[in-house]
Amino acid sequence: MTDEPVTLDEVWRVRNAAAVTLGLCEDQMRRAVRTASVDQLTGLIETFAPGRSTGPDWTRTFEPLVERLWAWCDDASMAALEACLASPGGQETAAHAFAISSGGSPILLVGEEQTFTF
Repeated sequence: MTDEPVTLDEVWRVRNAAAVTLGLCEDQMRRAVRTASVDQLTGLIETFAPGRSTGPDWTRTFEPLVERLWAWCDDASMAALEACLASPGGQETAAHAFAISSGGSPILLVGEEQTFTF
């Protein structure tokens, strides 16, 4: 970094380049999330754990990630999630998450289990 003044035009060009890059990155991330396994998604989310954070800014990156993961879910997955949370087991799980939360709303990670019998 230098102390030389920059023009508004220069800053605006950098801002536009960053916006394009962010858009490309989000598109790649959306495609990767749609093909990721539950274990891969769990691993991604675990990297945002507050205990691994160096400070309170982890929410600035975690909350937008969760919002995007939510938005990128297809309609069938959202309907299945709604049915799961409406079931007695889903209600019990959500109530337990709120009961043990030590502050703020809990984050529920929902996965799909598939069993193969050979």
